[in-house]
Amino acid sequence: MMLSNEAEHFLLQLRLELASKGKKDEDIDAIEAELRDHLYEAESRGESVESVTGGSVKDYIKSISNELPFDKGIFSFMFLMLISILALLAIPRLISGDLDLSLNRLIFYAIIIFVLAPLELWILKTLLVRHGDTRTIYVFGFIMSIIMIAVMTIGELLLSKFPSKSLANIDDKYSLIIGLILSLIFFVVCIILKNWFFIGVLVYIIMPELIPKFFTSGNPKNEDYINASLITYTVMNVLFGTIAFIYFKRDMKKDNVKR
Repeated sequence: MMLSNEAEHFLLQLRLELASKGKKDEDIDAIEAELRDHLYEAESRGESVESVTGGSVKDYIKSISNELPFDKGIFSFMFLMLISILALLAIPRLISGDLDLSLNRLIFYAIIIFVLAPLELWILKTLLVRHGDTRTIYVFGFIMSIIMIAVMTIGELLLSKFPSKSLANIDDKYSLIIGLILSLIFFVVCIILKNWFFIGVLVYIIMPELIPKFFTSGNPKNEDYINASLITYTVMNVLFGTIAFIYFKRDMKKDNVKR
């Protein structure tokens, strides 16, 4: 069933707002499907989107909010998001034996986790609500990703140029063991919670360090280690890029069938 761009934009806004308020995916899908039917019938009769929705996403959500229970699973997702960011920052360095537990680095990581990452998500959500699924969103998303990478790169360079006293030193051997144990724990938690996305994230970030660690000299500063890491990183990009392309293409086909 084909809807106008205005109707599709309203449905997208509705999904984003309901998700941000911690509503269950099943309930969101049911609400969207029901509203999609009403919008299709209204537009078939020549009526406007506003005649069905009232024009305001927030007012519409208020009218149905009592029917939708709060999804406590959002807390486990937020916990996994936090742990995932910590894993992204710490586990690869533990595996390579290059973890620096200095005060400046801990402050830098805290800024990324508690300020920059939430700010980026808030900006993306705001842009999606305002512009919908348009080219503008992809452009802004790409720009924000570049900015985040630039901030992290500059931050790492500044940390290297202005080192502070290390709070703890870990031997390379024990660093690798700790990194592998933490990875295993993370995998188990994700499997229990059935959250495969974060498993993919961790695999993506540790493989470029893990493979060179076992099949080269093991020294992150040596050329053979760097080359093996770059090759692995390239392969992972191609693999995950292909998987993402297939997934989104299949998802788009399902959406077209529904419409």
